[in-house]
Amino acid sequence: MTDLEFGEILSLAYERRATEFKGPGPLSSPQLFAKVVRAVLGMANTQDGGLVVIGVEDKAGVLNPVGVAQSDLRTWKHDDLTARIAAFADPFVSFEQEIRTHDGKQFLLLEIREFEEIPVLCRKGYRNNNQDILRSGACYVRTRRKPETSEIPSQTEMRELLDLSLKKGLRKFMGQALASGLVTAAAPVQQPSDAERYANQSRDLLT
Repeated sequence: MTDLEFGEILSLAYERRATEFKGPGPLSSPQLFAKVVRAVLGMANTQDGGLVVIGVEDKAGVLNPVGVAQSDLRTWKHDDLTARIAAFADPFVSFEQEIRTHDGKQFLLLEIREFEEIPVLCRKGYRNNNQDILRSGACYVRTRRKPETSEIPSQTEMRELLDLSLKKGLRKFMGQALASGLVTAAAPVQQPSDAERYANQSRDLLT
């Protein structure tokens, strides 16, 4: 992603299915971390994954790219974040992180990869003010009705997730079957030339 593309994401001032914003703060903030984990799990269960941007405040539905203080950025070490997310994700989630600067402010970007084989479930819960931010056993997705992370809300998201998992399973099986010699690659079907098609059509008209 170029700096120009990142600037365009921030300038939209709204989330998209593959982009979720979170406010600033240190990794040691339990509530912020739980919200980030929820977003990460949702992106991992979305085709092609997505981006979680830390450093954008949401006040009454208005997004404000305030950035993350340097002292807080230093707490978001990749190894520490990987280990802490792994404690909540089953199976693991793959991601890359980087710091981007825009208008003199720094933001932390987490680029989440789509799950490898099976959808990712939440391994343990987290509650704040009697509200579940994370629920043990939940399967979080990015919804179709609006760009937000939630537990699977309808059959549309469920079917999409199942189809994605099924395709991955089939590709893995075919790869193993080809490697073991259980099946052989099918030869490409040769299409008839224009002359052959014309001859066949002419013959059909005469019979």
